[in-house]
Amino acid sequence: MYASSAIQLTESQRQLIAVWGRLAYSWGVGPTMAQIFALLYVYPDPLDSDTILETLQISRGNVSINLRKLIEWGLIHKIEIPSSRRALYTAERDIWVIASQIIRKRFEREVVPIGDLLAELTQRADVQRDPHTAQSLQQIQEVVSAVFLVTQFALPLLVRADRERFLKLLSHWQKKFHDAASIPGPQSGGDSQASRDT
Repeated sequence: MYASSAIQLTESQRQLIAVWGRLAYSWGVGPTMAQIFALLYVYPDPLDSDTILETLQISRGNVSINLRKLIEWGLIHKIEIPSSRRALYTAERDIWVIASQIIRKRFEREVVPIGDLLAELTQRADVQRDPHTAQSLQQIQEVVSAVFLVTQFALPLLVRADRERFLKLLSHWQKKFHDAASIPGPQSGGDSQASRDT
């Protein structure tokens, strides 16, 4: 059912764990947290904390803290064993759920506080007396609000049954934008003609 000591990983599994650690770091996820998740994701069976620490060679406290964080983020699931103090852990298998959870957590941690700070600043007397600063703050708020609305709209679609339809729609619009960007505009055409004439 599960190993009680260090497990043997293939070279590909080890490289995937390392790559996921670097990728997750760019998403704001700590490297140890990312490596634990990657181990649980690449290994087919649930693992206990002892196996995790022995396999990744990290401390018991580090494993415990990061397992709690992974559960809070909704990236792994805890399996209680009846009549035992030991628990098993397994990764969420739906990659879109994983991506949406990471985006949601980063959004809550980084974008929401910025929105709250901007709202607080707009109420300050010195800002209200300065039209330039007030306008600048309003423009930043508009961008943050747009990001918030897009995130609120898109994330639920990535984890629901209509995901495929949403992804097809995105692909369709991506192609349209790509095709439009590859068509030279009249100004660039005119410039090219002018350069040929000279």
